[in-house]
Amino acid sequence: MSDTLGNNRLTREEIVEGLRRLGLKTGDVVLAHSAMRTFGYIEGGAETVVAAIRDVLGARGTFVVPTFTFKHETEKDPVIDPDNDPSEMGIITETVRRRPDALRSKAYRHSFAAIGRRSRVITDVDPSLSPFDVRSAFGVMIALDTKVLMLGLDYHSSTSHHFAEWLCEVPYRQTIDLDVKVRQADGTIVQQAMVDYQPFSYAGDQQADFNRLGQLMEDRNRVTVGALGNCVCRCFSQRDLIDLAQEEADKDYNIFRNPEGKDEWIMTTKLGSTVLSPKISDGAGRSDIHHWCVVDPSKLKMPS
Repeated sequence: MSDTLGNNRLTREEIVEGLRRLGLKTGDVVLAHSAMRTFGYIEGGAETVVAAIRDVLGARGTFVVPTFTFKHETEKDPVIDPDNDPSEMGIITETVRRRPDALRSKAYRHSFAAIGRRSRVITDVDPSLSPFDVRSAFGVMIALDTKVLMLGLDYHSSTSHHFAEWLCEVPYRQTIDLDVKVRQADGTIVQQAMVDYQPFSYAGDQQADFNRLGQLMEDRNRVTVGALGNCVCRCFSQRDLIDLAQEEADKDYNIFRNPEGKDEWIMTTKLGSTVLSPKISDGAGRSDIHHWCVVDPSKLKMPS
């Protein structure tokens, strides 16, 4: 299913209309991954996007964003500071994190910020568990039948796929026990056991390729695709992803990786194209190439 708003100067009201056409409704729990630069011009910027999503969800809805921080991986004695560590996941996520009504989970890397009715139950999880444990924020979100919203991004940026890897017990990832410091709201610092989840190594030329499962989802009409300005958007049920992942992983756990000898799957739609970014470094200094999904690549302003 595809819908589009063809202009590149978006208002709050047009974003609301477009999100409803994607399938969002009052009372939903929504986890959004986003690339602000894909939209084009929006008066009010990220604040307008956040306000529009809240307009759609209403008082009984919940808006969740990843507020991951990777900088601590390079620190000898990291202090996790949930109240002050900036999100490394884009301006929309940082805008949510900084709201006075936002709550944030405690995690070594994979924290979430949430606003709305279910924000406390999603963020008030045991920080000693793996961030992908069924009792983690992800476990709570799937119990709440969360919808995943990809704004200007393909499945390359879908962390719910890592949750699926955990549930499918893929053999190429491992848990790593950590003992870190966490700054409390009152400024005191406490020791905290945490768990990270990382790959052992990738064999041969196989790397993470979450677009393979994404394409299967789209082939089965389990994803709504639309556009907001120049931004190509995707919306799907987290449960649908997990169900399909378990079905496919029973046949081949490598469903989360590119096939041996083949390149990563690049998503295409009738609405637009995927543009590969230049190499961009995260807080730990690792380079990655982002997949920005836009209607018109010529209107995407690339970073200098």
